[in-house]
Amino acid sequence: MILILIGIGVAWNFEFFVFLHEKDFTNLGLFTLFVFTVNSTTTGIKIFKESKDYEVEWFCSDAVVSIGMIGTVIGFIYMLFSVFSDLNLGDSAQMMTALSEMAKGMSTALLTTLVGLISSVLLKFQLVIAQK
Repeated sequence: MILILIGIGVAWNFEFFVFLHEKDFTNLGLFTLFVFTVNSTTTGIKIFKESKDYEVEWFCSDAVVSIGMIGTVIGFIYMLFSVFSDLNLGDSAQMMTALSEMAKGMSTALLTTLVGLISSVLLKFQLVIAQK
């Protein structure tokens, strides 16, 4: 838990949450962080109550990866559709706009994947410790 709090402090210091909000147009990254926070809290409560049932928490630890992958697919579809739908290779201003839109889709794809994978690893780490 201390490592997670340190990670949150570092992310806050480097304004990662603002960056995530600005660069992920789907907001699936922030939703993943919400699921992570709720799941970590319920895991902590169950540890305190000495519960042995962590099925929902295990499901959520897998679901955050899936949410990240959905964001990846949406980002790639957006990137490819926005760039190649009406592209005129002779117009440099349109090419710059297309590259900007490509970057928007790619940032969404990569950020949602990153947040989903890190959240999943941290949740599974917590659950393994809780079950031991």
